Amino acid sequence: MDSSEKKRKLLIGSALVATLLAVAMVENEETEDTISTVEPTQVSRSANERAVKKQENSAETLDVSKLGQRKFNPKAGELFASTSWTPKPRPIDPEEQAAREEQAKKAFVPPPPTAPPVPFKYAGKAISDNQTWVFLSQAKDNHIAKIGGKITDQYRLDAINEESVSLTYLPLNIKQTLTINNKLAGKM
Repeated sequence: MDSSEKKRKLLIGSALVATLLAVAMVENEETEDTISTVEPTQVSRSANERAVKKQENSAETLDVSKLGQRKFNPKAGELFASTSWTPKPRPIDPEEQAAREEQAKKAFVPPPPTAPPVPFKYAGKAISDNQTWVFLSQAKDNHIAKIGGKITDQYRLDAINEESVSLTYLPLNIKQTLTINNKLAGKM
């Protein structure tokens, strides 16, 4: 170590020792103060009497009626009122509101109705006497239908081929297709 580094360490060490001594002295003073405040003190009656007289005199010299009443702004109580830089919109008259609603009704065109997804699963088919019968399952129910026949009150069987079954959703007269999974049919 060179001499400048030794001097620096000596200076830092002496500063540390001085700081510790100062802290110890301050702690001793604080404990003495707390002990003295804990000890009971007796106040003479004349001191109590003086304090009461001071309070009476100050009440007499202070004329409360001369103090003004504080007036509150009604908006001052709204701590969480929203503030915005955009101007407030002008009020709309009922006639203008009715015209806007009428225009919105004319502009709104509901989407065309659509059929729900086909609820059936293809279970198989049978051909007898030049008629093809299709077996369809729906949840716990099984249905058998031929071309042109109703499956339920809502569906009619239109056509059958190797890849799909064509159905018509009767309430909306919308044609739907149920694909046949040939791989599953071949494994069964």
